[in-house]
Amino acid sequence: MTVPASSGPPPLPALAGIVVHWRDEARLAALTAAWPGDDPRFELVVVDNSGSAPALTPEPAPDPGGASPVRLLRPGRNLGFAGGVNAGVAASRAPLLLLLNPDAVPEPGALERLIEGFAAHPEAAGLAPRLAGADQQPQFAWQLRRLPSPWNLLRQTLPWPIAGRGTGLAAEPPPGTAVEQPAAAALALRRQALADAGGLDERFHPAWFEDVDLARRLRQLGGVLLYWPAARFRHALGSTVPRLGYGPFLWIYYRNLERYLAKHHGAAWALAARASLAAGLAIRLPLVPLRRPRRAASRRDAAAGLLLAIAGALSGWRLPRRLARDQLGGGAGAPGTPGAAVSAGRHDAPGEPAQPEPPEGSARAR
Repeated sequence: MTVPASSGPPPLPALAGIVVHWRDEARLAALTAAWPGDDPRFELVVVDNSGSAPALTPEPAPDPGGASPVRLLRPGRNLGFAGGVNAGVAASRAPLLLLLNPDAVPEPGALERLIEGFAAHPEAAGLAPRLAGADQQPQFAWQLRRLPSPWNLLRQTLPWPIAGRGTGLAAEPPPGTAVEQPAAAALALRRQALADAGGLDERFHPAWFEDVDLARRLRQLGGVLLYWPAARFRHALGSTVPRLGYGPFLWIYYRNLERYLAKHHGAAWALAARASLAAGLAIRLPLVPLRRPRRAASRRDAAAGLLLAIAGALSGWRLPRRLARDQLGGGAGAPGTPGAAVSAGRHDAPGEPAQPEPPEGSARAR
């Protein structure tokens, strides 16, 4: 007697990588080449916000249920990092999610170690893997931080040395240590924990502070994020700012800093940050000839960027209009208004001295 083949749905993968891509084709190619596409435990969803990613070829053959382990989504517009993650989560199936920048590449065995880490720590809402550069130097001081207080954020608007130190950890913590605010450049989460938090807030558009906001909301819900260095990733550390431009980076970073303050600490803190920022940037401007900021391509670029950010702060982030409109501004609405929620199964929505930029260690480079 012949037993008919099962016609049920294919088994779910264990972990889904969610990559938000924006004009970084070379690093995306390196990441997809390192991804174990022939292992059914892992799926990869790439959300192409710039529309410039090539087809992910060669691509593994689809499984019997018709679901490919590697998928490329082209939303047709820049959803931002938060919107791209939410769209990628909606398109994925696995119960464990791994948010990745294109410049974060898993070392052999890293994905397996994450699965093992979640099994060993059922209480964990998420795991932060170990990030290191090509020189194998760990990046914990940049990656693992305490949640910022309102005063921490306000000091970021002030010139050095008033800005003081950041919130990064001074030493690499042991495995299993709770971390308040790990970077989303490589961050593994339980799907249900992300759903309970409402997904990433798409108002932090196109990037910066969406991971800080998520970490705070997870903490408010009792979620615990643990450091799991057994899972190792190579990270290039900062590929977005040069392609975005120094001025737009300052404008977006400080606009989202103010938005975060308004959402979590109230309008008074946000207004204080705006006033402090306008004054702080004006003080930094004449210092540009003395030293070029490391993120600026030239002194002229630095001066133009500072003027751009000053215009944004003085206008309540309405000027210049090319930045305030929807492409970079994330749409109309009050600062801190949540984006669309992510359900468990589906998402239904689309320093240095004289350093005229966020203090050293404050701004995470995408």
